[in-house]
Amino acid sequence: MKREAIDVILVEDDGVLGGAVAQRLRLEGMSVHWVQTVSDALEGLNKYEPALMLCDIRLPDGTGTELYRRAGKLIWETDIIFATAYAEIQQAIDLVKAGATDYLIKPYDINELVRRIKSSLARAALPRSVRTPLRSFHYETPQMSRVVSHLKRLARENFSILLVGESGTGKEMAARLIHEASGRAPAPFIPVSCADISETTLETKYFGREATFPDGAMTPTTGLLEQVGTGTLFLDEVCEMHPKMQVLLARALQDGGFHRVGSDAFTPFKGRIVAATNADLDAALKSGKLRADLFYRLQNAQLTIPALRDRAADIIPLTQKFLEAYGSSNPLAPFLLTEAAKRALVVHPWPGNVRELTNRIVQACTLADRSTLDVSDIFPEMAQHAITEPSLSRARAEAEKEEIERVIAECGGRIGEAAKKLGISRTTLWKRRRGG
Repeated sequence: MKREAIDVILVEDDGVLGGAVAQRLRLEGMSVHWVQTVSDALEGLNKYEPALMLCDIRLPDGTGTELYRRAGKLIWETDIIFATAYAEIQQAIDLVKAGATDYLIKPYDINELVRRIKSSLARAALPRSVRTPLRSFHYETPQMSRVVSHLKRLARENFSILLVGESGTGKEMAARLIHEASGRAPAPFIPVSCADISETTLETKYFGREATFPDGAMTPTTGLLEQVGTGTLFLDEVCEMHPKMQVLLARALQDGGFHRVGSDAFTPFKGRIVAATNADLDAALKSGKLRADLFYRLQNAQLTIPALRDRAADIIPLTQKFLEAYGSSNPLAPFLLTEAAKRALVVHPWPGNVRELTNRIVQACTLADRSTLDVSDIFPEMAQHAITEPSLSRARAEAEKEEIERVIAECGGRIGEAAKKLGISRTTLWKRRRGG
């Protein structure tokens, strides 16, 4: 059965606070479904499709964490703000790390809450067919539609996944989408840049260390494979992982666990690995940069995230989304694009992909002095090029005129002799002298 779209599901067991918040949001013109328990919230989520859920951490029949875990795919296109007392702030932070949108500490400013909700609703106003839970994949093209469909299907499985694509295409966001939709939230999502871990700390960083003191006491240091618990470990730039670590990680994946450095105890690995690379896989395998034993243990499923230039129909929807997200703090917002700016956006090759588009829109919104953005606002180097070319032409023309006058002076004002010396006709000399 199709769920009814509404603005907000409010999950708050404090009758006074909940009533006040619900009333204020309705006065702001929002549709609100207010519930006070986890069970009623789940019932509401089965009936309604909210753009945002505002949820208390502590509820009579459970916690916000339990609700988040049990709701699963019912809220994977929903912004989620958790409200918590200061004593439970770490739980809220962990939920945000696992994929929730934000958190507020009670007592919170109702005006600030309204501002945040309106900001979320503005993003949610984009058609659901062109956005995902993390608002990071906007798509109208068939290839991105297939990618998102495959991500959703793969999320239901427990095996490792390898994401391939150019830098800036959104591989980490794809990994977060997999994590959020997999049922592993609110367990941690831990991103790791494989290139940034030095050889001397490799084993400790990934597997942890068992430290033994003279009195026999043991203090373990947990590594990434243990810290992630049942969550998702995202290995970015996996082809840059040190060869020694590739051997050890392949063995850990084969055995289903690992040993801390200095320990004989076997620790099961309960999480999931999503790896990513922008390298040429065939070349990396042939050169040995990526070991085949690790590759085949990571590549239970392999998915390519297409470059932005290969899905041109997504560029303008993405730009509109970023204008709303990053331009909201500018008093000139909402920003509009000129037709020339739209054409320039579509034809640009986007070597930096979505990351480059984000950076350009952030800069344009920050520096804008009018509400309509033109080509020069998004591509300032084009404006600089346009300025530079005429100035170079002028400089060449001025230098040429100076040389002509110098030669004429040398020839005692005799134009014919000067033209011969310069290797041009008298007519050409006269034209260039006049700037023609």
